[in-house]
Amino acid sequence: MQSPKRHISIALVGNPNSGKTSLFNELTGLRQKVGNFPGVTVDKKTGASRISATLEATIIDLPGTYSLYPRRADEWVSYRVMLGEDNDVKPELAVIVVDACNLRRSLLFCTQVLDLGIPSIIALTMQDLAQKQGIKIDVTALQTELGVPIIEINPRKGKGLDDLRSLIDRESTQLQAPPEFLYSSMLAPTAVQEMRHLNSRLNNYQSIHHLIHFESLHEGVDAKLMIRDIVSRHGFRSTKTQAEEIYQRYERIRFILQSCVKEISPEQRSRVTEKIDAVLLHNVGGYVILITVLFFLFQSVFWLAQFPMDGIDWLFGRLTDWLTATLPVHMLTDLLINGILAGLGGILVFIPQIMILFGLISLLEDSGYMA
Repeated sequence: MQSPKRHISIALVGNPNSGKTSLFNELTGLRQKVGNFPGVTVDKKTGASRISATLEATIIDLPGTYSLYPRRADEWVSYRVMLGEDNDVKPELAVIVVDACNLRRSLLFCTQVLDLGIPSIIALTMQDLAQKQGIKIDVTALQTELGVPIIEINPRKGKGLDDLRSLIDRESTQLQAPPEFLYSSMLAPTAVQEMRHLNSRLNNYQSIHHLIHFESLHEGVDAKLMIRDIVSRHGFRSTKTQAEEIYQRYERIRFILQSCVKEISPEQRSRVTEKIDAVLLHNVGGYVILITVLFFLFQSVFWLAQFPMDGIDWLFGRLTDWLTATLPVHMLTDLLINGILAGLGGILVFIPQIMILFGLISLLEDSGYMA
């Protein structure tokens, strides 16, 4: 007897440019939808993914953010979803995409998500680039320190995706909140305790965020008044609390990196990249080089595209002459030659330029120069 189908809602979260969108594309393929989050013009990308023979998933690609203290509209979107304040998006599992090349920065946001109590899996990307930079990560030790499963993936090459699906399938049967990374209650013990008494569904770290952002998170006047009273009576200062949290979080991350990450000493590391950066990123010369690179890029687009463009133009010209000489004079002949064929030729003739432009831009991005 075939097992009944299960369904799970998964949020993809992480820093910008960490490989999150590439992973989303690989997991969902062509089964994607793009819309706007209610009340804000920020893209909401969702897609269906078959995780296993018995598990189907809805994948939500949330806007990238560096921390759980939002400033922009897109960061507020991710923030509300992560805090469970979005009525339309309720993820049951979070896949946190972590950039191995920027592990310290990525772990700040990662550990904040873990402390929200959301069942999570960490997808470690850019491992190949990290190794080239002399960074070696002990994934097993890091997994032990964070208390959640970690899987190494490379979305662009399709590596590790089957292992990720298997992990999601296994974790979906026993969704558990990860262990607390930072003892958030110690940041404001009495205020957090009273906030949890007011709203029993909140954990310690969620309570901290409701105390900081209650004006934006709560619509009811009564709720705002009660939380404002808690803040006032206990002398809760949001700026101080946020600063203390970030400091303590980075302190623990520093100790974790010391035990889980090894880097080649500066004496052993190749200085070629640093020397190139010193020239390309020079305060004055860097701008001159940038303008020169962009000039040659666009000139190359026109120069390289000229040959295939002339070929397409010649091909359509010969085809037009042949059809004119072959077909009888008629309204449909005129529509075919001067309408459909001419319009198609006018579009296709620009494809070489577009392909070459995007190809050169991709080359600059992959080389690291654009970043």
